[in-house]
Amino acid sequence: SLAAITYWLLGYSFAFGTERYIYQSPGMDNRFIGAGNWALQNYNNDTDYHSFFFQWAFAGAAATIVSGCVAERCRLEAYFVYTIALTTFIYPVVAHWVWSSTGWMSAFYVDGDGNRYLKENGVLDFAGSGVVHMTGGFAGLIGAVAIGPRKYFNDPENEHKLKGSSDLLAALGVIILWMGWYGFNAGSTLGAGSGDGTYINLAAKVCVTTTIAAA
Repeated sequence: SLAAITYWLLGYSFAFGTERYIYQSPGMDNRFIGAGNWALQNYNNDTDYHSFFFQWAFAGAAATIVSGCVAERCRLEAYFVYTIALTTFIYPVVAHWVWSSTGWMSAFYVDGDGNRYLKENGVLDFAGSGVVHMTGGFAGLIGAVAIGPRKYFNDPENEHKLKGSSDLLAALGVIILWMGWYGFNAGSTLGAGSGDGTYINLAAKVCVTTTIAAA
């Protein structure tokens, strides 16, 4: 819920700004960060909102990655503060670099002469392996290093006090993630209802690949 509010107010604007290309006068948007459409104020067409919803799910996923890295060693209040920082600024800036039309690493970046900032392709990230998981993973690593191991970990005299994991909850987590990734991965075709069936066929292929990879 925190990610939804912060990403709606500021994060989505930092990530995608006005959603215009360099040659379309993108206002204050630049190669580092977006700056427009605060709280979706520019959205007057019902067909625009799917982009925010999809990208918010990615922002929320980046925030949840850290929870496993600091499990049982971090106060809930600290996790709230971290979530606000990550979904308001840190993740949106990285998303802007790679996925916006003005980001310096973006494959969508095109200037008035048709040139890309990173020559041929820019950075291609189909479903967030770098933007989402690398950002969340590095944040989790920093958190884990800062907090340190769980109490009694590697302490022979007290290791028996550490509670084991729940097999039921672990299995439930795998099922939830597995089903969720069909939305993330197949949805990253960004055009299931267009392209004369080309995109929906690609989405189906992505679903099969996701199934085999998870199995």
